[in-house]
Amino acid sequence: MNQYVTASIKEFLKSRNLKGVDVLYDPVGGNLAKETRKLLNWGAQILVIGFASGEIPVIPANIILVKNWIVHGFYWGSYRIHQPAVLEDSVRELISWMEKGLITVHISHTYSLSKANLAFSAIKDGKAIGKVMIVFDDLGTVRSKL
Repeated sequence: MNQYVTASIKEFLKSRNLKGVDVLYDPVGGNLAKETRKLLNWGAQILVIGFASGEIPVIPANIILVKNWIVHGFYWGSYRIHQPAVLEDSVRELISWMEKGLITVHISHTYSLSKANLAFSAIKDGKAIGKVMIVFDDLGTVRSKL
């Protein structure tokens, strides 16, 4: 996160005569979470789904209280343990949307299996936006159902 991201958000809000946002979807964490909290309205909702930055943000309880924010934590992996049927239904629905062309997966980089190390470097270095695909050299070996 850098100052350009929050500056562009502030410009967006100003251009539409908005004072802030009511919902924050945060898959990144880190400095981005800290900066975007400054843009939240009183009574806003925060959806925390991950920490792509590698840094877990801290939101002081007293700030949540006085701003009357609602914080939702969502960890998809726990559904496998607690509600596997919901997970299965959701994945089935997502696949059907993909088959119908309603959603697509953005693949930013593709590498052969022999260059898998470059794929991991692209992810680690933040060069990948979307998914990174590793293509098996022998296409008869593995077939995706997606």
